[in-house]
Amino acid sequence: MGSRELLKSLMEWRDRISMRASSETVEIVVEGPKDKEALSLLGIKANYTYAGSLLRDVRELGERRVRGRTFIIMTDFDKEGMKIYGKLKTILTQYGGKLDEGPRNEYRRRGFPKLIEELRGFLERRFPDWDLLLNSQLD
Repeated sequence: MGSRELLKSLMEWRDRISMRASSETVEIVVEGPKDKEALSLLGIKANYTYAGSLLRDVRELGERRVRGRTFIIMTDFDKEGMKIYGKLKTILTQYGGKLDEGPRNEYRRRGFPKLIEELRGFLERRFPDWDLLLNSQLD
């Protein structure tokens, strides 16, 4: 995939996940602050939740924490991230939460980095002025 196609693909993905996450009842679940920062830097405005906090809340509150909510799980695609993803998927659906797996599946299909926090470096290596390019698309 050439640079132009890669940037276009990234912006399409960003726009889709942003649209899906625009509802107050949708949360994007990430592993940590670096993952949240990487997605936020792309211009994805959403209700972000850390996986560990969500799991703790579910243990304490049960279905009250997840019922009527939709979750976009954007944990890493390494061994640990996949383990967290599997655990979240099971628990959230068990307690009545909905999963939107489209953004996660699209992310990998488009060939973006396995670790979400590496997205910024991935962009910087290919597009030295990536932040200007993305910001111009946000206007």
